Amino acid sequence: MTLAEVRCFLEGLIRRNRESWEQTRIVAYVIAQASSTRDLEPSDVLCFPWDVKEEKGQTTVTDEEMEMLREKAKLIEKEINHG
Repeated sequence: MTLAEVRCFLEGLIRRNRESWEQTRIVAYVIAQASSTRDLEPSDVLCFPWDVKEEKGQTTVTDEEMEMLREKAKLIEKEINHG
């Protein structure tokens, strides 16, 4: 199994179990809200990785890093062509 196949398998496994975890969170939320004096959100009780919104910032590459990447690409190209 390749690394890409493992990643797809794990993502599918998470997706398959997500509904069950959401049900668990709702039950825990109802119990916690009944005992709480303040307003809660379901994510206050249980927070899952899919609740976190990823911030997509702009990635910058310095000139030195770009030159290093070009050199690595040339080495890989030589290995492919002569290997």
